Amino acid sequence: MWTTTSGSRSEGELFEVVGDRIGLRIRGRDYHFSISRFTPADQAYVKQWMKVPRCAACSGTLGTRSTKAGKASYHTSCFRCMVCRKNFGPGNRFRKDGWGGMVHVEHFSHTGLCGTCSRIFPKQNASKEQFFADGRMSCKPCLKDGIFKLDLLNKVDDRVWKSLMEVGFVKPKGKIILELVDQKTLLREAAKINASGNLRGLTLTKYRVVKGGKNPGTTFDHRIYVLYGLPYVECISVLAHEHVHVWLNERFIDASPPVIEGFCNLASLTVLQKEKSKLSSILLENMNNSTSSVYGGGYRKMRQRLAQVGWPALLAELKRKSTPP
Repeated sequence: MWTTTSGSRSEGELFEVVGDRIGLRIRGRDYHFSISRFTPADQAYVKQWMKVPRCAACSGTLGTRSTKAGKASYHTSCFRCMVCRKNFGPGNRFRKDGWGGMVHVEHFSHTGLCGTCSRIFPKQNASKEQFFADGRMSCKPCLKDGIFKLDLLNKVDDRVWKSLMEVGFVKPKGKIILELVDQKTLLREAAKINASGNLRGLTLTKYRVVKGGKNPGTTFDHRIYVLYGLPYVECISVLAHEHVHVWLNERFIDASPPVIEGFCNLASLTVLQKEKSKLSSILLENMNNSTSSVYGGGYRKMRQRLAQVGWPALLAELKRKSTPP
């Protein structure tokens, strides 16, 4: 039983410690929490837990029957290929994911790789639903949380806006149409604005300037495309990013791609920090470690700027880059 400093209690199995965060498995789901969230007694337990040698695959206590591979140690029974079920031997080459899964390199073609969390899974044990028509693949946990219907996407959208408004964003003037699409459609629409890459979402904005008459001003129509089947946690990250594109578009913000995409990724940061799943930690780590000069480099610079000035000042800085027609 785990107890927070506010008095809330829940049952969960400790399965990993990553920096200042602990992984708890609660009712079959993996969550990450800051260790400071818990009472001193629980924090002391975590420190003791870390002192015990543990299997890198299952986190169980290691006994006499263990195997060492590189810096990691495993139960002999855990140190095996998920495809052929045979133990790895001396000189065997294998691939490993961040979820404890391992496979012989020569058997990797018999596995699927989740497009969201990079979990490896044996194709022989997978359901047909895990293989999307557009070529993407999903592990069972991500598939279970997948957003396939527009009504669910709208619920995710409501949650995203709650977080964005807390840091100072306001809802747009123009109408927004949300669409769930396959990868082919997303890439086709992206080509219209010369966008490319490993896209999960896209925003297209049309505007009309009316001068004179009874109703002068600028009107906007926005369309946000999101890949169907993204798990909830990734979906909120993508939607938050795209909504900030809408915010920038309505203000005609003129800035470099690293500034634009880095700023939009701050919205993803905002919503992901509210999530407690292990997947949210992985997505945050992916953003922070991205080698892209636009999405990764831009995000790290904008995050540093946010830490320096805070949200109100940063929003004001972006608004000063406005160049309306």
